[in-house]
Amino acid sequence: MLKGGQYRYRDVVASALGWWADAGVDMLADEDVRDWLAPPPAKIPIAPAATPTPPPVVTAAPGTLDALHRLLATGDYAPSPAPPRLRVAPSGDPAADLMIIADMPDPGDAEAGHLFAGETAALFDAMLAAMGLDRSRIYLAPFSPARAAGRLDPKQGEALAALMRRHISLAAPKALILFGDSVAHCLLGADALASRGGIRSVNHDGGMVPAIATFHPRHLRRMPALKAATWTDMRLLLGVLTR
Repeated sequence: MLKGGQYRYRDVVASALGWWADAGVDMLADEDVRDWLAPPPAKIPIAPAATPTPPPVVTAAPGTLDALHRLLATGDYAPSPAPPRLRVAPSGDPAADLMIIADMPDPGDAEAGHLFAGETAALFDAMLAAMGLDRSRIYLAPFSPARAAGRLDPKQGEALAALMRRHISLAAPKALILFGDSVAHCLLGADALASRGGIRSVNHDGGMVPAIATFHPRHLRRMPALKAATWTDMRLLLGVLTR
């Protein structure tokens, strides 16, 4: 209270609001006429949210290389598989001692129908020639049959790794070369840089196979200084292949 028995205006308002609250008034009244005895309006039914369709996954491991090739070409080999026209099939000799796995196709590979068809073709062929090999004497397969917009997400990588382990088991090579970080990470647990420098082992359905992880030829074109390190990695397999 102020001098002379006057109250602060805000105290008066607070007292009035408190009184109305004690009286049970819990909303403001407006000037429109309202029928307080009318039944409440019917509630508009809300449609239940659509249940998302689970992504397609490989439900049964292919029993032959032919069945696996068909799955890679047209089937739902992993979550969000690419359209068949964008996929690149394995090439070379499936019975070869050396299997080379590249992370994914490069631009132009889908149109050509095989890996290393574009700017990396000459460099890749030169790398094979240095080992005394050519494309007809190796088995070349993409880890991801189609080119991804970025890095593979974990679910995609997990599904592709399971399929690739089956692929390796069916092809039964004596040794593997893994090109690219995605392949090394999904099959060895670390990227190519951390995995390189020695013979590793890849577990698959039929056991284990020696492997090296090294830089992809596309990186060697941008960073030629890495060629010497890559050649050192590839020489490690020569002893395995000649046993």
